[in-house]
Amino acid sequence: MDISKATKQQLYQIAKDEGTRMKDRYEAARELQRRKMENDKVCRDRPVK
Repeated sequence: MDISKATKQQLYQIAKDEGTRMKDRYEAARELQRRKMENDKVCRDRPVK
């Protein structure tokens, strides 16, 4: 699976699945964190009305 194309729900499921390889779980968790940081940055850059 291409992690960059997975939904947040899919990434969360991968990260929490104990049957998944640790490498894949870590990659999913990193992608979730990257998206959150990217989203937070966008929110901070928006002007306040």
